[in-house]
Amino acid sequence: MRSTRRQISATGRLVGVLTALALLGLAACREPLEPPIGAAHPGETTPRRGGKLRLASIGDLRGALDPATSAEALGRGAIEIMFAGLVDYDEAAHVVPDLASRWELSDDGLSYRFFLREGARFHDGEEVTADDVRRSIERALHPSTPNPWASLYDMIAGYDEYTQKGAAHLAGVVVEGRYVVSIHLHDKDARFLPVLALPTLRPVCKSAGERYSDSWAPCGAGPFRLEAGGWDHGRSLTLVRHEGYFRPGLPYLDAVQWTYGMNMMTERFKLEAGDLDIVRDISQADVVRFQTDQRWNPLSVFEPVRSIYGESMNTEMPPFDNVEVRRAVAAAINREHYREVRPSAVTISNQAIPPAVPGYDPTFRGQEYDYPAALEHMRKAGYPYDPATGRGGYPGEITYYAYRPGLQEYTAQLLQQDLAKIGLQLTIKLVSFPTFVALAYRRKTTQISNPGWTEDYPDPSDFFDPLFDSSAINEEQSQNSAFYRNPRLDEILARARHELDETRRFALYGEANRIVCDDAPWAFTHNYRFYIVHQGYVRDYRAHPVWPENVGKTWLDRAADAVSSTSPGAAASWASLTGALSRPSGRRASH
Repeated sequence: MRSTRRQISATGRLVGVLTALALLGLAACREPLEPPIGAAHPGETTPRRGGKLRLASIGDLRGALDPATSAEALGRGAIEIMFAGLVDYDEAAHVVPDLASRWELSDDGLSYRFFLREGARFHDGEEVTADDVRRSIERALHPSTPNPWASLYDMIAGYDEYTQKGAAHLAGVVVEGRYVVSIHLHDKDARFLPVLALPTLRPVCKSAGERYSDSWAPCGAGPFRLEAGGWDHGRSLTLVRHEGYFRPGLPYLDAVQWTYGMNMMTERFKLEAGDLDIVRDISQADVVRFQTDQRWNPLSVFEPVRSIYGESMNTEMPPFDNVEVRRAVAAAINREHYREVRPSAVTISNQAIPPAVPGYDPTFRGQEYDYPAALEHMRKAGYPYDPATGRGGYPGEITYYAYRPGLQEYTAQLLQQDLAKIGLQLTIKLVSFPTFVALAYRRKTTQISNPGWTEDYPDPSDFFDPLFDSSAINEEQSQNSAFYRNPRLDEILARARHELDETRRFALYGEANRIVCDDAPWAFTHNYRFYIVHQGYVRDYRAHPVWPENVGKTWLDRAADAVSSTSPGAAASWASLTGALSRPSGRRASH
């Protein structure tokens, strides 16, 4: 049995090893960054029209560019700028008018009347009307449409009859004239406007038809449209300006182009060479390099923090069916060690609401590292542990599944060290991500796991309802991975869903936060944030709290003679990289 001092020392050594690995990564990339390409007219603030914004991704689009069916994050940026909705999110995550110039809410909170902007045009030149809004909503929510978001709209009157009982139309969507459409709810629901701002129900051209078809060519009313032949599956996507966009003068860009399947290091070299304009797939080592380079630092920004991660404890399985054991885990985790694994991207979390989501309270004191308190919770649970002798604790072994590659395979080792100090012994099993998903969200299968959750829409309900409401428990693919039930919490969440007064509603979520932190179905550990770098000639680009590519008002101010002018240093780095990638490896990697 090891003493506490030895266990603490081991944790320190592990953090030291992980930090050393990060430093080795930095040492491997010590060549100086090429300077950014500056604006051609730095003193001017009036936007100029023209130019193609070039982006890239290590991934590839898998699904269709259809707002009614797309669930992958990679396509979300393109869909957001191709399809305009009745409402949208502004840069503070507030719901604001978009295709609708305004809306009215009835006194009983059950009916929303939207007034469309006259003259707004689809990409095919047809005017957007209330009939198009109704048709698009019914198309998106029809049971034949493979819509993963459909249940978010179950508050619309007639939803069950339309989606389950074969009703010809969705009764809650009523056309009241060419430019007026009303949406009636069967009960008050504060989530309605936030989920309406998602792309799912956005109007689509008449060519989409009344029912979903996977052969439809995407056509909406957003600021950019799909260029003819602009989607080269597996390679690239090019969108061009919609000249009939309803906001005069916008967008400024001629086009936006994504290149898919690009190596992360290739993205960096292409950015330095001026062959990419914005990059968000950046290694830990390169984040530090850009941050510490005084030329690039002003052109870099972290995306708003809109995700949470934590150790989810299965409340139906020993030992985590004991609330005192869960509280012990929440108090035993030294979250600072998690942050040190990837300090540029990870921030410490102690609650269920991430900082970029409305309702977040930075003064809220949730779960905190408190080793003496953790030992006391273990004593109350009936598993006292003596750190001096290493005796006691929970007698059984606890299996912990983690997936490779990723941050989790490192934080799993930190958790193992922290919990050993209070008498909980973890056995870590590394599995593939699909295996992890199958096991972690299956009932009575996994004792403890490390899931994460990134917002679908910026509202506290998007974190509490799927993760902690008992209605989210399923035998398979249970979003409530802790299989947590608390009637008091369920009641508070139901009240918050129907409370339209923001102050009272956020107070309810504050109470829900306290319950979840105290009952500890999750031990909240950290948030993750992405880092974005752009060239100096990219003007008016800002990270958005919801959308991954916020380019609706971005413009380019690059001198004509700077286009495609790769500097000698960048060219040399690029040649070195491509040469290294083409050479066969001399040794198989060992993990």
